[in-house]
Amino acid sequence: MNLIKVGIAGIPLAKKGKGMEAGIQYLFNIGLDAMEVQFTRGIFMDSVAAKKVGQLAKKLGIKLSVHAPYYVNLASTKKKIIEKSKQFIINSAKIASKMGATIVVFHAAYYLNDTNDTFALVRDACEVVGNEISDDVRLGIETTGRQKQFGTLDEIARLMTDVDKIIPVLDFAHIHARGNGSLRRKEDFIAVFDKFDQTKFHIHFTGVEYSNGNEKKHIPLNDELNFRHLAEVLVKREYDATVICESPLLERDALKMKEIIVDVQG
Repeated sequence: MNLIKVGIAGIPLAKKGKGMEAGIQYLFNIGLDAMEVQFTRGIFMDSVAAKKVGQLAKKLGIKLSVHAPYYVNLASTKKKIIEKSKQFIINSAKIASKMGATIVVFHAAYYLNDTNDTFALVRDACEVVGNEISDDVRLGIETTGRQKQFGTLDEIARLMTDVDKIIPVLDFAHIHARGNGSLRRKEDFIAVFDKFDQTKFHIHFTGVEYSNGNEKKHIPLNDELNFRHLAEVLVKREYDATVICESPLLERDALKMKEIIVDVQG
């Protein structure tokens, strides 16, 4: 049984403007098996539409996840923003549950002057949100690609010891950029996974342009951030992983990633 699913963030380029169901059908037709529904600019789907999308995805074997709006900041100096941020995540999780998605991904916060205060605010907000969402959805805190953002590997691992329902979302472009090009060898990828005592992972991958430890933009797959290193780790360790391609080429690069996985599997 193949435990590694590969898909894309959002609707395929070939089906832009055609809707979620057309996008899911197209992914199935070309041999991909996952989609991360992008609520990044706002939650555009109601419960009825979500259930319909979920039924089609289940029928075709397409694994769904959800990305909450970018507007989340659980460590704002303004309580109103924190409350709105929690509601963005809760509302995203409700729609995720309706469509059968088991994870809602989000960028947690920006640092305050005191990083300990930042951690405490994020932890407390995640506890509240976790109690408000259904048990079938997990809070996927994404590793972040800029120095001013909360979301290092160590921060997420620490949160997981304090709060139930949190899982790491390993965005390797973000990790690479924040480390100013830190993922060069297969051993570097292994070190990322060794931070977490589990065998199931949700992953983002793309090429990335960066400067001084900060992500600038996504770019197509390339040899600097070598996907084969990741594929070899996933296959050798037999991880149950969903890999979401965020390259500007979306499904084209996702298919390349799937080809590499198949080649590594032999």
